[in-house]
Amino acid sequence: MKKTLAALAITGLLAGVLSGCGSNSESKAGSDTIRIGLAAPISGTQAQYGTAFKNGAELAAAQINDAGGIDGKKVEIVVQDDKGDSNEAVNVANKFVTDKSILAVVGHFNSSATLATAPIYNKNKIVQVSPSSSAPAVTDAGEYTFRVITTDAFQADYLARWSKELGYGKVALIYEQSDFGLGLLNVYKQSASANNIEVVAAEAYNPGDKDFSTILTKIKEKQPDAIFIGGFYNEAALIAQQAKKLNFDVDFIGVDSLYSEALLDLGKESVEGFKLIGFFYPGGDNAEATKFDEEYQAKYNSKPDTYAAYAYVATSVIIKAIQEKGADRESIKSYLETLKDYKSATGVISFDKNGDVVTVPSRLTVHGGKFELYK
Repeated sequence: MKKTLAALAITGLLAGVLSGCGSNSESKAGSDTIRIGLAAPISGTQAQYGTAFKNGAELAAAQINDAGGIDGKKVEIVVQDDKGDSNEAVNVANKFVTDKSILAVVGHFNSSATLATAPIYNKNKIVQVSPSSSAPAVTDAGEYTFRVITTDAFQADYLARWSKELGYGKVALIYEQSDFGLGLLNVYKQSASANNIEVVAAEAYNPGDKDFSTILTKIKEKQPDAIFIGGFYNEAALIAQQAKKLNFDVDFIGVDSLYSEALLDLGKESVEGFKLIGFFYPGGDNAEATKFDEEYQAKYNSKPDTYAAYAYVATSVIIKAIQEKGADRESIKSYLETLKDYKSATGVISFDKNGDVVTVPSRLTVHGGKFELYK
């Protein structure tokens, strides 16, 4: 067994009781439909990410359906709104596992929701593929839990080593107060020390915060060479704008959660020079990324962000598993356990023994109001 659930045993037992309360639903769509669940924050403060998830997943389904489906059966994406809330996510997970027509689940968005629901999916032996839950703890969430995003530990360590290459001797951290942000904070601090980088400040914010002037004023006094942002693009754009108003000239570096056209639209000239890593970069040497970008824009008349790409890939690997091994929950897991060198919109990916993705990021920067490969 590739993972243990000891750390989540109590939660798993409670989840089992909850899921046992519902009746085993028969297929709601009949024998001509293959149903995949999508758990995402369709409403609430994280709704923009939920929309990206939905679009990416539904594009993957539309593509296979346009090609004739799987053995003549259409793929249907069954969307449930978890509101980005762990308690609501548990309710969603229980709905999915008791509906036997649901073969696998794409989700959840944040790591807290994924960790809360993993015992339910694992107890009921249904694969969960998260597009975006990057907290290190997800590694041990269970043998039916996979993810197509690299861990916070991987990204933070990679960025600390890149920081050293860039010549940053002093770095300040601004991070989201969440499992996601704390994971980035802890690993970056450890890796910074190993790379002879001094962390001169570490300031937290809550998701949805708008005013960062107090945090930036405190950090400015420390005169860092760069600020590492452990959060999402909305807050990152505001941080950059407010730093500019304070005449705080500093480099910014961050993880792939900053990689979105929204960062450019919201931040404008204040995000010029941002350095970040990304796994979805259309227009480069990844033909799958470029193809996805073109087809997404054709369908939705907007550019896809990283999370749309991740959701597309998560859905695509489930569809591939069904094509190769059949429409069966256990067969999907068996296939994903052996997935190697799959060419996707977010790079060539494999899964390790823990269900964590193995891939290599691109180094990006904002130049002339656009994302470019960093040289």
